[in-house]
Amino acid sequence: MKILLSKDSEDLEGTVDAEGAGWRVTLCGRAVHVEGVVGDWMRVRLDGRPVEAWVTRQGDTLTVERDGRVFRFRVRDPRAPKLARRRSQEDSTRGELHAPMPGLVVQVLTHEGETVEAGHPLVVVEAMKMQNALVAPLKGRVRSIPVTPGTAVESGQLLLAITPEES
Repeated sequence: MKILLSKDSEDLEGTVDAEGAGWRVTLCGRAVHVEGVVGDWMRVRLDGRPVEAWVTRQGDTLTVERDGRVFRFRVRDPRAPKLARRRSQEDSTRGELHAPMPGLVVQVLTHEGETVEAGHPLVVVEAMKMQNALVAPLKGRVRSIPVTPGTAVESGQLLLAITPEES
């Protein structure tokens, strides 16, 4: 499977393929064999060496914390055309939820005016035969939902806007 991660202004292309009891992950031409438990917290072996890391995903932002260092990436669909670069962090602080890849809106799990918590699932988008629940980037009140179930969306399209809660 092809993957595309954006870090700052750089696109990192790679692949993830099943290999034995794990995966062969190739990123920027460097391949490693990965085995182990992968989830929010990971304990894996990279080319036979044990590694521990925390991995979180919020919307289209993937954060990896390892050995006291933090790496943030934007997950993109490698099939999608290159769009003008959006600042994913700014979208989150503005309370915008965008489609991470082309797909079909399957469910809208909220309504305009509802108060939502950060991390609460709001919209389910089906892409590449997989359903992805997209979550609120922050706590606030749903301001607008320009999509409905059955809407075909493109990568980067606005799905929902939230007015941030006043502190």
